[in-house]
Amino acid sequence: MKMEYQNISNSSQFACTSVVVSSTVLGLCFALGVPGNIAVLVMLTQHLKEGSFTPKLMLNLAVSDLLSLISLPVWIYALLNGWVFGQGLCKLFSYVVYWSLYSSVLSVTLLSVQRYLQVLYPQRWAKLGQKGQKGLIFGIWTSSGALGSYALYFRNVKQMDRLPVCHQDYRNNQDKLVVLLVETLVMFLVPLFSLLFFYLRLHQRISQSASFKSHRLTKLAIRIVVAFFIFSTPCMINNLVLMAVSWESDVSNNVTGALFFINSCVNPFLYAFSARTLRCRRKQHSDELQHQNETE
Repeated sequence: MKMEYQNISNSSQFACTSVVVSSTVLGLCFALGVPGNIAVLVMLTQHLKEGSFTPKLMLNLAVSDLLSLISLPVWIYALLNGWVFGQGLCKLFSYVVYWSLYSSVLSVTLLSVQRYLQVLYPQRWAKLGQKGQKGLIFGIWTSSGALGSYALYFRNVKQMDRLPVCHQDYRNNQDKLVVLLVETLVMFLVPLFSLLFFYLRLHQRISQSASFKSHRLTKLAIRIVVAFFIFSTPCMINNLVLMAVSWESDVSNNVTGALFFINSCVNPFLYAFSARTLRCRRKQHSDELQHQNETE
């Protein structure tokens, strides 16, 4: 009896520690990520008229990251005190988070495809035109909204460990498997194979070229994708474990979920690290316009 009580006490202490750690990580993500992504939005809006699709796609990624971060104070409060905001807001906030996360993932995936085509097959990419590019951005948001819509159905407020919790309330094990399988495929496996295929092919083709050093935006895109996989891998491993077992751990969900949000606040630092590249591109674009005006 004493040993059983000790195990329960240790488990409870470990759960409390995970909540504190997760809340701290989410708080840092909010403090660093929100102003960082706002700065990125301001910086990237200066490059939208240059015609390149990469800054537009990065802007879309920054908007997605910002949307996923602005609700973090609500989730931090819920981790520490329970969900006290009602069933409707539970569904709404969950949907916005899933919508923005799917948008981030699809933006990162399209980034790998776009850099591959624009660098190696510029004529094919040019055929897409401005309307086609806008269609791709619109497609990202509509697809993300559709993919994240299950949160409106499965997210509910339940009493767990004396506190109300906003969590995935699956009707049966089959629903759980379907949702986790979609998340694993769309949020991890599809982007992973896109990264391996497009960037490896891209590296093989341009590493032999003397102009490889000029493809700094490609390097920035690779850094963004690599950072995404570093912080999303624990969450996807957690999903695979949940598909294999019948029970669910709030500790693993909280910790891996907090790690997933780190990616949204890391991206602005990657942009800042490569800000010189974007300034050089902007100056080059201005010089080209000035040269065209002089020749006319």
